[in-house]
Formats: sequence, C-alpha cells, structure tokens
Amino acid sequence: MVTVPRRLFFALWPDDASRRALAAEAERLAPQCGGYPLPAENMHITLAFLGGVDASRLEALVDLTRAWPALDGEWTLDRLGHFPQPRIVWAGSRTPNAELTTLNAELWRALGRHGFTSPQRDFTPHVSLVRQADRAAPESRLPAPLRWRFDHLALVESKLDDDGSRYRTLADNRSQG
Repeated sequence: MVTVPRRLFFALWPDDASRRALAAEAERLAPQCGGYPLPAENMHITLAFLGGVDASRLEALVDLTRAWPALDGEWTLDRLGHFPQPRIVWAGSRTPNAELTTLNAELWRALGRHGFTSPQRDFTPHVSLVRQADRAAPESRLPAPLRWRFDHLALVESKLDDDGSRYRTLADNRSQG
C-alpha cells in the first residue's frame, strides 16, 4: 500500500479577537489588491513548513510538539506586505520580534535532530490575509496596530481541495490534563 505524504507545518494561532480583526482586514484589502480574503479560521503564523511528510515520521513530530515548553509571548502587527510570488498580501511587523525569531530558530534546531532541513531564507513572521493578490495593499501600515498574544505551538496538517486549504491541528503543547 502506498501512503501519501502528509502536508505539515508548525503554527501559532491567534485568539478569537485577533482572528476577527485580521479577517476584517482581509475583507477590506481583497478588493483593493485583487484576489480573495482568507477565512478567519485559517489565520495563523507558520513557524516551520515541513511540506510532504511520510506518516512514519508523524509520531516523533507529535511528541516534539507536546513536549515543547509553554509559550507566553506577544506580537504586534502594524505592517502590510506583499509576496509577489505566491501572490499573498500579509500582515506583519515593522520591528522584528525577537521571541518569534528565537522560537523559529529553536524549532528548526529541534527539527534538524529529526532529519528536517531549515529553509535557506530569512524568517519573516506574517499572517497571510489575501491570496491570488495581483498587487500590494495601497498602504504599508495596518489602520491600527493589532496585539496578538501567543500561548501554544501547534502541529498542523494542511489539505488542499477545491475550496482552498483546510487545516487540522494534530497536536499542540498545551497541558494535556
């Protein structure tokens, strides 16, 4: 039997208020940028995209996630950006966030012990807002800064279908009690 690799990534998810604010911003920007807004339930920061992972490696990734130390951080989003390829308008920060940068580096070091290789590009923490964007947002700043508290790391599976990406959390590092 042939198994299909599972498309996995590590993420931080916003609280409900931050998610609603980001979704409203995506709805506002989509007509200005072309493309379509991402649904509120898909708003997240990708810390490490693993791509297609064989199911035989899943247990080690779940264990790594559950054993990760507790998180208690905050990120202020105040900037809008655009990745021409893959045509994404995103929200991020004008000032680098040391906590996120450190978390990304520590996570890739841990993943390296499991045979995963860190991408050869700088980490740009961001939340995708609009996909298939033909152009950047007309402004470079969010109308009002958004403070997002993060408190847990999640291992997520992404499945693509005709309606876009569907995400399912496979494990997180919140208390199992």
